[in-house]
Amino acid sequence: MKLTQQQFSWMQSEAVLALFAAMPDESLRFVGGCVRNAVWDEPVGDIDLACQLEPQAVVEALNKANIRHVPTGIDHGTVTAVIDGTPYEITSLRRDVETDGRRAVVAYTRDWAKDAQRRDLTVNALYADLSGQVFDPTGQGLDDLKVRKFRFVGAADQRVREDYLRILRFFRFLAWYGGREKVDAASLKACRENQSGIKKLSAERIWTEMKKLLSARNPVRACHIMLTNGILETVFPEANNVDGLEALVRLESREGIKPDPLLRLMAMSAREPLQMALLTKRLKMSKSETARLRGWADDDAQLSTDMAERDRLAAIYKSGKTVIFDRARLRAAGEADAIQSARWMVLADLALGWQAPTFPVTGKDLAEAGVSKGPGMGKALKALEALWVRSGFSTEKPQLLAALKLMGY
Repeated sequence: MKLTQQQFSWMQSEAVLALFAAMPDESLRFVGGCVRNAVWDEPVGDIDLACQLEPQAVVEALNKANIRHVPTGIDHGTVTAVIDGTPYEITSLRRDVETDGRRAVVAYTRDWAKDAQRRDLTVNALYADLSGQVFDPTGQGLDDLKVRKFRFVGAADQRVREDYLRILRFFRFLAWYGGREKVDAASLKACRENQSGIKKLSAERIWTEMKKLLSARNPVRACHIMLTNGILETVFPEANNVDGLEALVRLESREGIKPDPLLRLMAMSAREPLQMALLTKRLKMSKSETARLRGWADDDAQLSTDMAERDRLAAIYKSGKTVIFDRARLRAAGEADAIQSARWMVLADLALGWQAPTFPVTGKDLAEAGVSKGPGMGKALKALEALWVRSGFSTEKPQLLAALKLMGY
């Protein structure tokens, strides 16, 4: 098939034309997601390219054209060209010589069909030239695109054993692009029977892929299928409550809320500190991700929808706006009563929008008032801050300092 002018307009940028001009005629093609999304009329993000030249020849061609490049994965055949700050991955055509489920030893080829045979899904084994002509070496990719069918190229079991991350990619594509059609039986069987291989993958690869899956508009069906086939338990033993995820997705749809993969992970988890600590450590999450998830799990603030405004603000101040926001929004999702759900949303919105005031008393103020430095000063500060919070943040510095004497300082 050939892409329409509207579908391949993204191919005509100055940067893309410069890359094609730098390479020998017909040696460079678009590949994978950009072609797939163009055929679907979906937004095109990263532009990846496949090339018949070996990596060193790609480097030489880019040098000759004065195009900046970075050897991001040159050992595996990938050179990243950078034009006006935008990266373009150029990968030499390859065939697998040896695989261990995590990494592959490759040999370079000039054969597009051999390169297609080592790719994961048929819908990702599509190529396009600069004119918009789409090439389908497997003979299945375009047909599968029409019905949004996801299946592995060739023998499904072999594809999965080459790289166990393909199990998670399979479900990620199902989450993002799949409809209600029956899942390809051979591909699902290969994922189910090889799921133990997921444990061989690095924690970073697993979390990156699952975070993408949980960012889909509605990942519930994909997660249900993972659950019923035992795969979700392998990936997230601490977080496989798909009913909780479904409730949050319904709330998002009703309220026009953007997907939040971390909040969705919380919806799939018990608010249990030890389990969340194990999850964040095992997946080697970032400091900010860990702080958010553990803050939610560890919080002991008593929340209700009929709290007084002063108590609401005190909870937000003590626990932090993100913690209260997460807890309130998840309660809104899990609440069957529409009125109660709306009240939890009000608390979530308050937590998100409220700007906490600054405690007006400092250690310097206490020192000037005659309080000695040390543990006693710290206790005095905490006591005054608690008094200030109980007052609804209204007590001013003079009154707080005057209260020191009543407290015995």
